[in-house]
Amino acid sequence: MQEVRISSFSELHEVLESLKTRQMTIFRGQKDASWPILTSVGRAEPYQDVTLEYMESRLLQLFKETALPHTTFLPKNDWEWLALGQHHGLPTRLLDWTYNPLAATYFAVESETEADSAVYTFWGGRTMNPDKDPDPLSITSVVRYRPVHITSRITAQGGLFTAHHSPECPFEHKSVLKITISNSCRLDIKKTLYKYGISRRTLFPGLDGLSADLHWLEAKMH
Repeated sequence: MQEVRISSFSELHEVLESLKTRQMTIFRGQKDASWPILTSVGRAEPYQDVTLEYMESRLLQLFKETALPHTTFLPKNDWEWLALGQHHGLPTRLLDWTYNPLAATYFAVESETEADSAVYTFWGGRTMNPDKDPDPLSITSVVRYRPVHITSRITAQGGLFTAHHSPECPFEHKSVLKITISNSCRLDIKKTLYKYGISRRTLFPGLDGLSADLHWLEAKMH
């Protein structure tokens, strides 16, 4: 994995500009640069000595059986069920990415931390077709999955997923570039992103995002 370190928004912009010839680049922000790129089900602890594969399959099945009263969206296949579960905190083999590098940067610098943060870029992997690969738990390589309009947040964030055939293993790929953001510039970058219209309000449409934005602005002014 290649790595570059930045300490200002202008340096971030230079790195992103250098990637513009790489078609279909996607981005992922992480609060702590020391964290591995790991799926939520890969971080989970299997219960009662069952395998990770069984736990993952069972969680998806239980989610499908009990989620309908709580959603207005009716998934048409297991990929859509998995994406819906991922969006609402179900441990899955999916990882969240975005086509918008500024959105990924926001997710990296949004919350306070004493650590450096990171934005990962990735331009590999095929985009899977649910009609040809109907079972997301049977994939044999890392693939991209572009969901339908499951929620307004995914649309606002330019969101998509990668699905991982070995979800317990940290994701590494020769085409991944890690942009490490120095802790000292995280707040300045967040303020710049706000000027560019990238904030909780725009990435999380609704009253929750609006309230979080107003709370941050009020604190920033004092």
